[in-house]
Amino acid sequence: MAPRIITILTFIVGLGLFSYSLTLPYYKDQKSADDLLSRSYDIDKQEYYKREAELRTSKTTVMDLGAGIAIASGTILLFLLLTKTKTFSDFKNLKTLNKLTTFVSANLVWLLLIPGTFWYYTFRGGRGDYPPFADSIAIPIFSQVPLFLFLLIPLNIFILLTTLKTNLPTKLFVKADTYSRPAILWELFFGFWLLINLLCFVAFAADGDHISILVNLFFSFVLLTLRAGQISKYKQTTENACL
Repeated sequence: MAPRIITILTFIVGLGLFSYSLTLPYYKDQKSADDLLSRSYDIDKQEYYKREAELRTSKTTVMDLGAGIAIASGTILLFLLLTKTKTFSDFKNLKTLNKLTTFVSANLVWLLLIPGTFWYYTFRGGRGDYPPFADSIAIPIFSQVPLFLFLLIPLNIFILLTTLKTNLPTKLFVKADTYSRPAILWELFFGFWLLINLLCFVAFAADGDHISILVNLFFSFVLLTLRAGQISKYKQTTENACL
């Protein structure tokens, strides 16, 4: 099955889940939920959370999962269309970014996490995910935003060190002619970070963290670009050589 068809079907599944969630009520018993909300300041917080969890339906879970799947598959489909990738064999011809574009785009896309954080908490606050006695959503927002800005430092150091003496642009899925110890270590190094990125992707998609999904997918491409730049040093044949 062609990759575009797979992503289209996945997008439809995500959209279907999201649409289905819109038909579900937030609570199994709205009257009991209203009564719990009215007494939220008078009862123990743990008791409130326990009772509220018992009353909630799967609406928000299905909504977040559906939105996450739809956004992820829609983003991948857009990438396939822009790169004119129709079959799995076309992946062999995908090209990386050059060094400057990788550096600039990585920083710009990373900064999307700032408005993404505002959107994440504002959306969930408006949806009623947080109890009336909860602290302001400004607290997590303005604690995370400085962290994202600080993380730009190690991000840029990481990109700088992994692009030193590399051959970019090159083919995205280049392979070494022979896997010497340095080539194997580079594969293990980027394999580790791609695995971490994949785990984050699953978490973001399940949570319906809309902007983080986009950022995560872009950094999957960045990591593959950095990997290709290093592995291309061990490629001598013309089939996968640098451009």
